[in-house]
Amino acid sequence: MESKEVHSIYRNNIDCLDTAKLFKQLMGLYTEKVYLLAYSFVKDRGLAEDISQEVFLKVYKYLDRYRGEAELGTWIYRITVNTSKDFLKKKSLKQLLLQNSFFEGLKRTESTKTSFFKADQNEQLLQTVLTLPVKYREVIVLFYFYDVTIHELAETLDLNTNTVKTRLSRGRDTLKRKLKAKGGVEFYGERVEKGL
Repeated sequence: MESKEVHSIYRNNIDCLDTAKLFKQLMGLYTEKVYLLAYSFVKDRGLAEDISQEVFLKVYKYLDRYRGEAELGTWIYRITVNTSKDFLKKKSLKQLLLQNSFFEGLKRTESTKTSFFKADQNEQLLQTVLTLPVKYREVIVLFYFYDVTIHELAETLDLNTNTVKTRLSRGRDTLKRKLKAKGGVEFYGERVEKGL
C-alpha cells in the first residue's frame, strides 16, 4: 500500500481507525526509509537502528496527535530528522566512521539504489553524499532519495522554502566539487569529471 493511500485511509476513517493496524502499515512502508534517513545523519548501523526504533515508538505514541496537516510520510520524516538531530546533540556524535557493510547492503538493495541515484549508483557517490555538512546532506537525501518535494522539505525541516532551495543548490554544488576532486562520477545524470 502506498503512503498516500495510508494517509487517505487515515483521513477518511479517523474516528474508527484501528491504531495498531495503521501502525503496522506505516512500519511496512517506512521502516527502511526511516533507517536510511537516520543513517544519513549518524553514519552507523547500530545507531541508525536505535534511532529508527525510537522514531516508531514516537509514531505509535503520538499517532493520535497527528493533525493530518501534512502527509503521514512527511510527518514521519520530520520525526526522524528531529530524533536524529537530537541524538547527535546528546551524544556529540558528529564524526562517525562509515561501515562498509552498510554499503554492501545498499548494493544488494537495487530498488533503494535506483530511487536514490538515478544514473550512476556507486559507493563513491554515496560516501561523498554522507560527507556533506548535515544541513546540505539532509536536503539532498530527502529530495533525491525520498522524492520529497521542496514544500514537504520545508515542512519537515521547519524551514522557509527559499532556504530549502538554497541549501539544495549549495548542497549540489558542494557535492559536485567533492566529486570533481575525487575523479569522474555521474551525479543524477550529469557526468562530473576531475579538472572540469
